[in-house]
Order: sequence, then structure tokens, then C-alpha cells
Amino acid sequence: MGRLVLWVKHWWPQGKAGRELWQQLLFSRVALVMVGWVALAELPWQFYSPTYNPSNNPLIIMWIRWDALWYTGIAAHGYWREALAFFPLYPLLIAAGHFFLRMSFDVSALVISNVSLILFGVTFYRLVRSYYPDNIARRAVWMVLMFPTAFFLSAAYTEALFLWLSTAAFLAARQNNLWKACIFTFFAFMTRNEGLFVIIPVLWLYYQRHQFRLSRDLIPVIVIPLGLIAFMVYQWFDFGNPLAFIAAQSYWGRHITWPWVGVVLAVEAIVRGSPLQASTVLSMIDLLAAISSGVLWVYGFKRRMPLDWLVYWGALLLIDISAPDPSGESPLLSMSRLVLVLFPNFVALAMLARNSGWRRMLQWVLPSLQAVFFVIFATWHWIA
Repeated sequence: MGRLVLWVKHWWPQGKAGRELWQQLLFSRVALVMVGWVALAELPWQFYSPTYNPSNNPLIIMWIRWDALWYTGIAAHGYWREALAFFPLYPLLIAAGHFFLRMSFDVSALVISNVSLILFGVTFYRLVRSYYPDNIARRAVWMVLMFPTAFFLSAAYTEALFLWLSTAAFLAARQNNLWKACIFTFFAFMTRNEGLFVIIPVLWLYYQRHQFRLSRDLIPVIVIPLGLIAFMVYQWFDFGNPLAFIAAQSYWGRHITWPWVGVVLAVEAIVRGSPLQASTVLSMIDLLAAISSGVLWVYGFKRRMPLDWLVYWGALLLIDISAPDPSGESPLLSMSRLVLVLFPNFVALAMLARNSGWRRMLQWVLPSLQAVFFVIFATWHWIA
């Protein structure tokens, strides 16, 4: 822990950028706690049983919702077949916090998420600053924290951990440190299946060094999939199928198809549904998230964002859109949360916000939506 504190002190931005980062992190989290507290105290909500609310402390339970129970359940009891859809690093860290620091599984999960959020703030600022002016880097961090689904960065979800590991890998590649980039990519891959695409800056760095020639630098690249291989071996022994984690995806109703299928299904759900029907509203939110990220990608392309960012961003967005849930409440289920891990989104928003009109709109719309979405989430209703 001491080394971690020293690392943060060493890498923390100096001057105005450092002060703003602390202020943004602190203000946004305090504001969310206040919103969640009022929501739990004043608004109707469901699932009062200890099964769904393992604590009486509102500061804890407002963040332990939906998928969070799967992560803490895996940490406490190990994997069962349906749970194999969730990759192992986050549950392992939760279990480690419980075992070594004697924290409850819920508290351990929240500590990991919020420490990861702080680390992400540092690496993301430095990554953006290595390409763009200071004001763009500071505004990009603000865009992340104010994004409508950014409360997931403090909940018992993998978003904060994955964002830290993925941006750290991109930053290491930017700094020409292949081994460090591969290590962060290894852990990102063990956090979410999207981590496979974090190898893009690693391969780009290798290509810049060696083109298509074989070299010793291939050794750290080969290390990246070893974690997944170990996870597959575990599944082979315990469940009789090394690819059981792929089969588990069907439990969630997702299937890979053509990219436009999910979009068409979402439009159909909106047209058929009532304007105030929950599934219609969710379909609108998820479709808007997908389209907005696509439009921002085009904007980032026109603004000549780094090539490895654009490839990574486009690949993840395409995969997310291509795995709809046709039988779910929203065909593009959770898209508003899935785009949260696409960090170039927020650099594009920061560049867009150089225009005063866009800036004024975003600084009111984004946090207002986040407050509404967090109320929905905290009171045990589905949002993403």
C-alpha cells in the first residue's frame, strides 16, 4: 500500500491539473453519495431481503446492485457455470482484500473500484497530455467523471479497474515500454473479455520497432494470453469445458451477429413501445449511446486521433453493437455502460467542448443525467 501511495504522489499531475483532479474526484463522489442517500430514503425501491442487500449501511448498498452481486458472490463462493461469463481478476482482488485486510466482500469491492478510479484519473490525464494540451487532458477527465453512467466507476463493477489497466497499457506503449504495456494488457484481459483488444497498442509498438520481423520483443507479447489459458484450464478441470465462459454468455441472452441487427431491433422496440414504457426508454438510451459513440469516432477520425486509439475504439464499439440481447428489455442492453470503457470517447468530447456552446450544454446535461441514472440504479431498477 505504501508503494502505491508513493506511485500516486510521483505520477500525480502538478499544479492546477493536480488540484482539479482531486476536486473533480472528490466532488463527483460526494455528490453521488448525497443523491443515492436521498433516493434510498425518499423513493420507493425493491429487494429489501438480505440476499440482495447484504448490509444495512446505505453508503455500501447503494453501490452493490445487479452485477455487483455476481462479483462479490464469485469472490465469496467461487465460480458456478453461469458466473463464468465474468472474468476472474476483479473477484480475485475482492477475495484478497477480504482475506488479507479483513474487509467484507462488499467493502473490498468498493475499495478496489475507487482506488482504481483514482489510478485511472492519473494514467488517463497523463496519456491524453502526452498527445494534447493540458486543457484538453483536464477536460477529458472531467468528461469521464460527469458521464451519465460514470457512477459505475465507484460501484462494485469492473469499469474502473479495466479503465485504469487499459489506459496504463496505452500509456506504457506511448512511453515505448513494451514489457510494462504487456503486463497491463495481461491484467486488463483478465478483467474483461474486451481486454483482448488492449493488445492493439502493444502490437502497434512492436510494429513500429520491428515491422513484421521476429524479435525477442515477442516474448512479453506471448505472455499476454497466459492468464486466459489458465482460466480455461481451470474451467476444463472444474466444468469439463475449457470454453465454458463462452457458453455462459448465452445465459445473458447475448449472441454475436451482424452489427446492424441490434440497431434495427432497438429501433423496432422504440417504434412498437409506449413512450413511457421502461423497455422503450432503455432502448432509446442504449441506442443513443451507441450512435453517439459512433459519431464521436468519426469526429475523432477527422481530428486525427492516434491510430491505435481509433482502431481500439472502433473494434470494441463494433463488438458491443454486434452482441445484442434480442429477448432483453433493450436489444442493445447496457450499451450506455459499455461505452464508458471506451476512453477516446471522452477525449473527443473534451475537444468538442472547446466550443462554448457545446461546453455549456455538456456541463449541465451530463451530470444531470448521471444523477437520474444513479437514482434508478440505487433504488434497484435497471439502467445499464
